[in-house]
Amino acid sequence: MSSLRKLNRRSLVRLVSFTVALVVALAASSISAYAMAVNYRTTVEYSYQRALSQLSEYVSDLDNTLDKGQYATTSKQIQGLSTKLCSDSGYAKDSLAQLPINNNTIISTNKFLSQVGNYCTSLSKRVSVGGEITDADLETLDKLSDYASKISQQLRKMVSDVENGRLMIGEVSSSIKKQGIDKDEPKITGGFKEIEDGFTDYPTMIYDGPFSDHILQQKPKFLKGKTQVSVDKALKIAKAATKTNSLKHVGDTAGNLPTFDFSSKTMRVSVTKTGGLVDTFIDSRSVGEPKISTQEGVKLAQKVLTEMGFNDFKYRYYGINNGVLTVNFAATQNGVTLYPDLIKIGIALDDGSVVSYDAKGYIMNHSVRKLPDVAITEEEARSILSKRLTVQSHGMAIIPTEGLSETLCHEFMCQGGGDEQVLVYVNVQTGMEEQILIVIKDEMGILAI
Repeated sequence: MSSLRKLNRRSLVRLVSFTVALVVALAASSISAYAMAVNYRTTVEYSYQRALSQLSEYVSDLDNTLDKGQYATTSKQIQGLSTKLCSDSGYAKDSLAQLPINNNTIISTNKFLSQVGNYCTSLSKRVSVGGEITDADLETLDKLSDYASKISQQLRKMVSDVENGRLMIGEVSSSIKKQGIDKDEPKITGGFKEIEDGFTDYPTMIYDGPFSDHILQQKPKFLKGKTQVSVDKALKIAKAATKTNSLKHVGDTAGNLPTFDFSSKTMRVSVTKTGGLVDTFIDSRSVGEPKISTQEGVKLAQKVLTEMGFNDFKYRYYGINNGVLTVNFAATQNGVTLYPDLIKIGIALDDGSVVSYDAKGYIMNHSVRKLPDVAITEEEARSILSKRLTVQSHGMAIIPTEGLSETLCHEFMCQGGGDEQVLVYVNVQTGMEEQILIVIKDEMGILAI
């Protein structure tokens, strides 16, 4: 009887021990699964944020390019603007496709992005064979520009909501499924519905050529020959660059610029798998009232650029949005400004901290150029400019052109009609206008668009 009691006690202890172990194992498994789910949602949310931000930038570019058409004087320039519109509309459609939005909600938006570039391409073809742009064409272009401007404003508001934590894009799909489309729909869906509702008198497009979904691709030039880094090495680089020790690996981004992606509470950082360079980071914390001046912010941005090991850069323009000063820097070579090689740094004007950094332009484009001989002198280039423009200054610059190429140009800062400042770039070998940019100065910054 005593031995039976001992056996029962021993069996009970084993049973309790096994049960405790099983509970611990299940709890650990649940915690691990929860952590994986959180990391997955964070990665998805980060990809949505990037897609929305890129969509906003491309639509803004469409608006700016349509506005520049009034200053074009040659078929070459009109063709260049048309190519730019096709490229940006393609990129915009690609970014739009990455968002968790039902296609039935954005029919008109997709139509607009498909048609705007192709319509302008048809005008370019007509001009190239001796035709002219009619008053009706100009009216249509004005309407297209108005639509692009309205869409751009709505997208900027949505990006602002995301950056300030008022909207989590990744919650959209689940919210729609749970609530139904008519119940307190998420802001991003409501935002796109406002865009769709705005297409009330959209012009009918009659032109030659099919819709174009072609998106130009290229490999990052600055990473050529550089070695791969491990995720642990990339994490150390991300922590050092952002001074944020709480970063954790939350996923990877594929494509032409593969990156390791890291995050903390408000920080998101991407580091290139090749070369281990910080590609982008953004701190989405709430920014308070400005306490430092724009000039101080520009100096802080220049200091950050130097600390990250980048020299021979030229400050170009800046913009202010929601208390953040974003400064654009272009690399230089022998006094020539390299506009494709841009780095953008965002400074919070409440305390001077860095809240955004974007080196994608530099990483994708930077290399030591073999500059061509100058066949067209400055005076010859001046004679090509529109009579409506008065030259204020001159420089030399490398600018991007269609087909992923670039060219050396005379850079003229000019005074246009109504005190408008206009930048014109004339090819040093052909004498053709390559780019026309309008410089906007207001309380929100100095931008060339």
